[in-house]
Amino acid sequence: MRSSIVLAALALALTACGSGGAEVAAPSSSSVAMSQEERSREFAKCMRDNGVDVPDPEPGGKPGGFGKVDRTDPDFERATDACREFLPGGGDLSKLDPAKLDQLRVFAQCMRDNGIDVPDPDPNGGKLTGLGQLDRNTPAFRSALDVCRDKLPELGR
Repeated sequence: MRSSIVLAALALALTACGSGGAEVAAPSSSSVAMSQEERSREFAKCMRDNGVDVPDPEPGGKPGGFGKVDRTDPDFERATDACREFLPGGGDLSKLDPAKLDQLRVFAQCMRDNGIDVPDPDPNGGKLTGLGQLDRNTPAFRSALDVCRDKLPELGR
């Protein structure tokens, strides 16, 4: 359950940023032809339509994030599942571009190198296990994220 919450947060960051790169296949015909920025806007809209108030991405493709939303709330989980079609690969890491998976592995290693136990993504199972237990509000997590943020696919580009 919690792994899809983290996947949604990570995926929103991945789809909302960047000006190019390989497109990721999406399972729905409504999202196949969308740019990354459009998918990110549709994801935010879908979340709101499903009862979770998340902001749109900022102009230029910067992620709006989830604001003050409680990502541990079951409503957030349900909305994320309902909006999965707008996530890269429909939220299934096995459908992500291999280069993006490699970048996610580099990011995970960087986080570990900076004291945060982040597992490598599992491309076969399509899940990020163990991430839901991390407290993303701690100074240690924020510090590691600041160091490793540029390792995320397409962030800051």
